[in-house]
Amino acid sequence: MKGARYFTGQQPIKFLALLVGAIFVTLAAFTVSAQQTNEAQFRVKNENSFNINLIQFKRAEYVGQCPGSGISPDSQSARFVSRKTPPAPNRRVLIKNVTDGMETNPYPYTDRSYDKGEFSESFGFKVANSHKTRTFSVLEGENKFAYEIKENNQVIEQGGLTAQVSVQNLGTFPRQQICENKVTSQCQDDADCRDRRRRGKSCKIECVTVQECRCP
Repeated sequence: MKGARYFTGQQPIKFLALLVGAIFVTLAAFTVSAQQTNEAQFRVKNENSFNINLIQFKRAEYVGQCPGSGISPDSQSARFVSRKTPPAPNRRVLIKNVTDGMETNPYPYTDRSYDKGEFSESFGFKVANSHKTRTFSVLEGENKFAYEIKENNQVIEQGGLTAQVSVQNLGTFPRQQICENKVTSQCQDDADCRDRRRRGKSCKIECVTVQECRCP
């Protein structure tokens, strides 16, 4: 009987210990995961300051001779950094925008040097829904990104982050064409003028002026 009491008394203790251990491991994993999601960030230049994971644009609607809409600035300069894996020699970072609504073949991406200083090589965010060679496309609202940091072509860190893109509507404005007069590149002289020049006399050549107009 004593043996039975000893056996049944240890089982709940072992079970409780296993349960507490499992909870601890789960909480530790959750904490690590939460830290990893906050390791990486974008440092976005905004006029005279910097925003973290916030990309700001302004939109104006136009009517008149040149209707349409325009977003300013054309692009927003930014840099990437991971607190867990800072820049070091022979490192690069590949970042993809995997937000729903983006064209997927390929996803917009940027591949930047990450080998010196405090941040990656700079790049420009631009509002668009497909990959661009000169800028990194984003959509209005929340954008989701996946990144890989490589050293000598070996992945040493990968993860994800989000950034918010806000577009402030400025209103509707008239927009007219900008016109200017230009002299044609080739001026034509008439037969009488050519005859006078052959006889060594001066001749005034009339050049045609044309008006060229464009939308700003």
